Amino acid sequence: MQRWPVPANGGPVPGPREWVGSAAFPWPAADGLAGGAPVVACYCVVSSQKDQTKAGKPYYKLQLSDRYGLVEARVWDPVAEIMAAVRQGGFVGVRGRLEVFNGARQVKVNEIAPIRVSADDLELFLPRSPRPPEAMEAELNEIVASIADPGLHALLARLFDPAGETGRSFRRAPAAKMNHHAYIGGLFEHTLSITRACALMAGHYAPEIDRDLLVAGALLHDVGKVREIAAQAGFPYTDEGKLLGHILLGLQMVADAAREVPELGEERLLLLQHLIASHQGRYEWQSPREPRILEALILHYCDDLDAKMNQASALLRTVQGGWTAHDRSFGRELFRHGETASTGPEAEAAEEQASPAAEGEYDNGHAPRRRVRFAGKVAHGERGAGAPQRAPARPTAPPAQPAAASSPPASSPAEASSPAEASPAPAPTRVPPGHSPEASSALAPTEALPAKRVAPPDDVLPPDPHSLDLFN
Repeated sequence: MQRWPVPANGGPVPGPREWVGSAAFPWPAADGLAGGAPVVACYCVVSSQKDQTKAGKPYYKLQLSDRYGLVEARVWDPVAEIMAAVRQGGFVGVRGRLEVFNGARQVKVNEIAPIRVSADDLELFLPRSPRPPEAMEAELNEIVASIADPGLHALLARLFDPAGETGRSFRRAPAAKMNHHAYIGGLFEHTLSITRACALMAGHYAPEIDRDLLVAGALLHDVGKVREIAAQAGFPYTDEGKLLGHILLGLQMVADAAREVPELGEERLLLLQHLIASHQGRYEWQSPREPRILEALILHYCDDLDAKMNQASALLRTVQGGWTAHDRSFGRELFRHGETASTGPEAEAAEEQASPAAEGEYDNGHAPRRRVRFAGKVAHGERGAGAPQRAPARPTAPPAQPAAASSPPASSPAEASSPAEASPAPAPTRVPPGHSPEASSALAPTEALPAKRVAPPDDVLPPDPHSLDLFN
């Protein structure tokens, strides 16, 4: 390894531009480089560990971070003087070569040295959500405004107030340290993604689902992550994050905020807390409780799916086509076919900016467009003063009558005078025991465009003893 001079106290330390020199600046993502490609880049040091091979050869294992995410690196010819200056949380310049070992990409380091990073340079080291912040802010406001339950609405408005500490942290926090939505704004993006899915499921399974409870639970299920993971380079776990975890922290935060919301009854708060406590779904995934109500079941599966989709999409973006490397979290390779070759968060973010959602529409920000208005506003369980009541269910379709022999054939949809006339009769509404159709609500979205293929997107993957983050 070439030695890079360690500056004495007060000596000149290169900044990112000086280190990169004539190479590309900002430097490209390591995941986008081919094996054997040169690497000239700057990183934040997430961790540094001295190790040795089976043959007893010493080396350093480094985990580095830049705005594209985490990068594994190896220093095979350690120089004690140089490595002593490589400290966790510090910034370094690296020159080396990208290698693929056992299907994993890593940087073989030839040169490494501390660098000087100003406040203006920090954006080079913190990955960010591809979704525009203003689009996510507008979507959050629309969702909160759609909650009819006065107590839940007041609680959400309090916790997500952008002027409050929790609200500010929520908008910057990552959803995880690695694997899914591990970037600034990742928690915001992930939360909106599963809330969209939960809102659709509430309409699909109406009238048995308390839509307001489910949507509120989706918005708050991971709120404890604002205190579990620090929004700084490498996204380290905080002390309380390691000792308590985001579920217990979230339950505590919601309980504290609820004391200032007299409109929120004890039963409603208990049901909401159950959604937070059970959203991981399984005890072996560090879930304090398993889902015991319908809304909790929907939340868990939407959360799990969004986590897997986000990580799988990121994995597929590492190849132009064909098979990815074997992924330890999924325990398999994934195949990128031609239909998905042009997708990715950058393309979707650009499409979102080019085609803003119409006013009053709940827009998921991905192409092709799927827009759903927040229509149903229902809460179940508590029926006291001020609690919203369920709207009447859609009428049950009458049984079909056999057509008379002399009757003309029915008009085709193209011959119908209006789309309404061409629409099939609604399916019979399923009403839960103890409820009448008049006391139930069909919460179908009022507008939906054709579904998209796959959105890049979020939470729990099968347990991996080597990564705490798989449980987040």
